[in-house]
Parts: sequence; C-alpha cells; structure tokens
Amino acid sequence: MITTYIKIGFRSLVKHRFFSFINLAGMTVGLTCFILIALYIQYELSYDGQHEKADRIYRVSMIQRGNEFKGTDRFALAPRPLAETLKNQFPEVEEATTLTRDETLLRIGTKTFYAQGLFSDGELFNVFDYNIIEGIGEKALEDPKSVILTESMAKKHFGNTPAIGKTIKLENDGLLTVKGIVSDVPNNQHFSFDYITSYKNYRYYQNSDSWASNNYYAYIVLPKGYDYTLFNKKMDALKVYTIPAYKQFPFRAEYYLQPLKDIRLHSQINFEIGPTSDIRYIYLSATIALIIVLLAGVNYMNLASARASSRSKEVGVRKVLGAKKKHLINQFISESLLVTLFSFLLASLLSLLLLPIFNNIIGSAISQSFSGKTGLFLLLFIVALGIGIISGLYPAFLASAIAPIKALKGVKFKSKDGAFLRNALVVGQFAAAIVLAIASVVVYQQLDFIQNKKLGYSKGQIVYIPYQKVDFYDKNAVIKDELLKHPQIQRVALTNNMPLTTEDQTIIEDWEGNSGNEKLFAYRNYIDDDYVSLFEMKLVAGRNFSEEFPTDQTESILINESAVKALGWSNAIGKLFNGKKVIGVIQDFHFQPFQLSIEPMFIGYRTKSRSFYSSNIAIKVTMDDLDNTLAHIERTMKTHIPNIPFEYQFMDESYAQLYKSEKRFGKIFNVFTLIALFIACMGLFGLIAHKVAQRSKEIGVRKVLGASDFHIVGLFSKSFLKLVALATLISIPIGWFAMERWLQDFAYRIDINWMVFFLTGFLAMTLALFTVGIQTLSAANKNPVDTLREE
Repeated sequence: MITTYIKIGFRSLVKHRFFSFINLAGMTVGLTCFILIALYIQYELSYDGQHEKADRIYRVSMIQRGNEFKGTDRFALAPRPLAETLKNQFPEVEEATTLTRDETLLRIGTKTFYAQGLFSDGELFNVFDYNIIEGIGEKALEDPKSVILTESMAKKHFGNTPAIGKTIKLENDGLLTVKGIVSDVPNNQHFSFDYITSYKNYRYYQNSDSWASNNYYAYIVLPKGYDYTLFNKKMDALKVYTIPAYKQFPFRAEYYLQPLKDIRLHSQINFEIGPTSDIRYIYLSATIALIIVLLAGVNYMNLASARASSRSKEVGVRKVLGAKKKHLINQFISESLLVTLFSFLLASLLSLLLLPIFNNIIGSAISQSFSGKTGLFLLLFIVALGIGIISGLYPAFLASAIAPIKALKGVKFKSKDGAFLRNALVVGQFAAAIVLAIASVVVYQQLDFIQNKKLGYSKGQIVYIPYQKVDFYDKNAVIKDELLKHPQIQRVALTNNMPLTTEDQTIIEDWEGNSGNEKLFAYRNYIDDDYVSLFEMKLVAGRNFSEEFPTDQTESILINESAVKALGWSNAIGKLFNGKKVIGVIQDFHFQPFQLSIEPMFIGYRTKSRSFYSSNIAIKVTMDDLDNTLAHIERTMKTHIPNIPFEYQFMDESYAQLYKSEKRFGKIFNVFTLIALFIACMGLFGLIAHKVAQRSKEIGVRKVLGASDFHIVGLFSKSFLKLVALATLISIPIGWFAMERWLQDFAYRIDINWMVFFLTGFLAMTLALFTVGIQTLSAANKNPVDTLREE
C-alpha cells in the first residue's frame, strides 16, 4: 500500500511539474536555512564540551562590589593564589589550576614573531584534556625553562624536523626548551593558544602573589552532581584574604563560579580570556529558523490546497472505487512526505555546500564534516517528517471531505472551505516576514549611525603600530623624526591607548575641593603633545601639552568634559587634579563602544614609566601612494627595532571590528528577510492560484462582458492586499518592541522612525501586488471561450 502511495505521488509530481517545482523550491529553501541555523546553534552549544570533565569544571570569577567597569562589576580575572587555596581548604575541590594568556614575542634562530602563550601550572592537564602527541605535558610545566608547542606551531616553525629539544627565546631573554607537542586547540574552546609554559615565565609574575593583583584565571573541578551554587556561599570564607588586600580600595571582592560550558554564551563580564558570544543570538537564530521552516510548511500547504481543488474528479473516482477517507488522507500525506523528504535531501547537500559562505557571514568555524553531526541530522530528519505530515494534513482533509457525486461533476471547493485558515496563514507569513524586514532596517540604521556619528576625534587615514616593550621608549623620538621625513606622513603621535579602546581605569581621591573624601572612578591615558592635534580633538578650555612648557611632562594634566561635570567644577583650568594642574579640557569623545556612555577621563603626559604596559605609534597619512608610505614606515621600524615584527593596523578598520557582532547580526537579518519574503510570496502565489481555479468561469464571463485585465487584477488584488495590510498592522508593534529591546544595549542609539514601518509595509504590499498580478494576468489573458468551454 505504501509503495502504491509513493508511485501515485511520484506520478502526480511529474505530471504537474510547475507546482512540483514551486513546492520543492520553497521547502528546500526553508529546510536549507533551518539546517544551517541548526548547525550554528549546535556549534555554539558545543563550546568546551570536548573536555571529559566539562560538566564539572568551573571558572572562579570575581565581583568587585562598588567598582563598575564597562557597565558591570563582574570580572573574569582572579589572583594567582586563589585556585591553590581553594583546593587546599575545600575538600570538594578535586582539581584546580591557574592560568593566564598573553601575546608574547618569541625568537627561533633569527626569526622573531608574536605568539599566544598560555602560562599555567602542572595542574592544567588534570583539569583540561589536551592530547599530548609527543614528549611530556604536566611535568614540562614544573620546569620554568620548558615549553609545550601546539602541533601547528611546531610544524610552522620547525617543519618536518623534530621540535622536541629545540630552544625558543622568550621576550624576557629566557631560553625555553621544547619538551612536548599537543594537538591544536579546537575552535570551539573559549580560549586558544600557540604554546604552553610555566606561569613563572609570565611577565607580571613577580607581583602575582597579592590577592589584589588580578592577572590570572582560576578553574576548579567539583564532584559529579554537586550543586555549585552551594560552593558560592562557602567562598565567603575567602574574606580573610580579600579584606586585608583591598583595604586601600573603595570596593570589596567576592567570588562566584561559572560553569565552563556557560562561559561562551552566558558570560558578559570584563577581561574575558577569549571572545564570547551571547545566548540571545542563539534564541534569535532559533526563532528565525522556526519562522523560516514554518513559512515553508505554510507555503506548501497553500500550494497543495490549490492543487487539491483541481483534483476533485480524481478524489471522486477513488471514492466510487471504494477508497475510504483514510486512504485519501494517506495518499495526500504521502505526497507531502515525498516532497519534504526529497527537499530535505537537497537541503542537506545544499547546506553543506553553502556552509563556507555561511561561516563567513556569521564569523564561525563550523566543520563541513559529518563527524559528530549524526544525531543532529537525525533530529532534523524527524523535524522534516513532522513538517511533511503537518503540511499535508490540511489539503488531505480538505480533499477527502468532498462528496463523490459533487467531485465527479467537477465541483470545485467553495471559497468558505478553509478560507479563514488560508487567509490567516497568509497574514501570518507576511507578518513574520515584515517583522524581519523591520529588524533589518533598524539594525542597518543603527550601524550607519555608529559609523557616521561624530566621535569627538578623526579616525580616518590613521595607521597605528602597537608594541609593548618599554625598552623602545628611548628610540621613540628618533623613530618619530624619521617617519616625518616622508612627504605623505602628516603627523606622528605616541600614546598608551588608542582612543577607540581605552581600558585603563583608576580611582582618584585627590582633587581641588574634595573635602569629603569622595572617590572618582576615571579612565586614563598617557600621550605626547601631538596626540590631540593628530586625532583632531577639540579643546573646549585651556591648552594642549607643549614642548614650550617643560613642566607639562611632570606637572600638568588634561581632563574631559565628563570629568569636569563629575567633579562639579565650573572652570577646571588651573585646578589641581591627582597632584597635577589641569591645563586643558578636551571635548568628550568616545573611547569605548557605543554600548557604553562617555565617562570621566584624564590624560597625562607619556613618560617612560607610563609606557610599560602598552604603547602605540599613531601616524596620520595621506592616501596618495599609500604602498610607498607603508614601505617607508616598515623600513623605519625595522631599522630602529629590527627584532620586532612589523605589524600595523588602520584605525577605521579596527573601529569597524568593534561592531562585528552587530554587523553579522545585520547580515543575517538581511539574508533571512529576503528568504522569508520570497517564501511568503510563494505562499501567496499558491493561494491566488487556488482562487483563480475557483473563479475561472467568473473571469471568462467578465472578459466576455468587456472587463479589462486591469479591472480583473484589481478585483483579485483587493482582498489579498487587505490581508497584507492586516499583516503589516500586526507586525508593527511586534517589530517595534523587539528592536526597542535590542537598542537598549546602546548608550547612544537611534530613535525608530515611523518611516521604517511605512517602507516595510509598502515593500510587502508591492511584492504582494506583483505576485497576485502575475498569476491573475495569466488567467485574464486566457481566451474566455476556452475557459467557459472547460467549465
């Protein structure tokens, strides 16, 4: 019986090629989107799952009550003694390790390069699972003169020559011997590295025993089934260490646990060890996938119901020959399943072919291999079966319900047969598509606002070179003079932080007029006298640093407008702040992403002691003969600091990188909005085909009586445009609410303009009119004599 259903279904698909193509195309597109998004969700949820103890590993993170930094008082960092103390004092802690990550300068032979180092203790391998390919692991970390390389780093720098026993020179002039090789870290781990060595080689190790020095990350392993929230309360006992350490600070430290597998999607805190995402993107992706696949199912349902109308005689013959209602229902469902399963096969192949493009859009690294995806594809196959059954039920019941006599007479389904449901499906399709369109436009407008809003400084035509070694300070003046000899270089400035990413914050208590021992949390930067002019910043009061005033380097300071407001000063010039005299007030500029508001900031003169942590050479260039200019910059840098790899960045490109998640978010919305509108129009096409089939005699009569094609198109369009208008009205509050919630994450944002709703509604109405017009004109252009003869 099943074989018969399949044969009949296949013959029906071949016979009605046009409708079969529409069905297959709509379902294939919908399932392809569904599969790609499902692969993305699985990939994101798989982060850190490769470790055997993943469900029992926790990161010990910190809350600094009273110290809000970048919108939160939570920090991923921890003091170096924390992990060891937890293991020694709490029996439920089975394993504990301390680690940190740092980009360092290495030398192999005469070649120097930057690499990402992981600095840890021997307990690292008891917590995390890293495959030792060659040599040793845990014991290598007990020796500060040893290093473990990843497989790719070993091959890159030693080729086919055995790396074990070779030496690498660390930037602090320490020689490290390669003692082990580990497999490369998978992309779905929340931190990566190129090599592992002892934490004693970390450049800030000397100051790492203080409980107030937070330069590390602590991870522990708890027993199976242990409620980690109970352990959060037990860590209150650590106050015996934190209270003395933080006595000079106006805040206190507490600790809490984060499950390892939650870090990627649920951790939005300061100083993450690696890039994180947001669980809201997973919810959003799942919603889009559900919308797309439901649109595809509805699309099939409408087309199938239109086809069922023309198969009334077939249904009548089957009933006369003894077919029962269940047989007819099984036949229609079998045809639906045939379409869906074939579409699923095409979608599976298409999704794997499109995966590299999809990875590029979302910035992911989902493998094209089927390895580890069997369970997912089985689940997707079951979902496809469900869609096929649900999509086929409505036309099946609709077709099987007609009386045999009426069916044999060729009576079409009346308009009231399921009309409300079909209209509701069209409204739902277009409402979902319009919501996505509203979101797409709002995201674009916000990103455009970010890119074009006045930042308080110029970011165009600026090349900058970051470096970290304080030894270069003495060469800065020579480098600066040499760079300025090139005619295309307009200005050169030295700064600890570039204005788009300032993360250095401190607490100030010493300012003129502070008699109540108040404290000010302020960001800080250290610059030279060319910084303000290079970035075209505006001084609203006072003056800039100047070589004409030698005391500026030690006795003067600049502050921003937000600092003046926070201090309650009406005139800041000449007042004392942090032991120095304020000589200038800089107009507020954005030194953090737009999600954060501008906060108080002071800027001091850059000295050798202040250039220890980070430094940048900023260069303003003209865009004429840029290659020649960059070559001059590279020659200059290599002449004076030959052991440092030359790496430069354009400031506007770095600025754009700050919003890459939002840009991906916008691209995803654009793509899936077009797909949703495409599928919705296909559903509308199916419904108008059904209406035309019902009213073909009416069209013929109207043509005979002199009705024009325009009149007939208007007659049919009127009812459908009402449906799209209703969908627009439904989608407006939903779209507005959703995008208002998204925009709340930005301290500086657009206001949603009513034109967004008008334009998206107009677009939907235009597409609907175009879709209806094509099908109606096709029917109207038929010879009315032929139409009436058929009737």
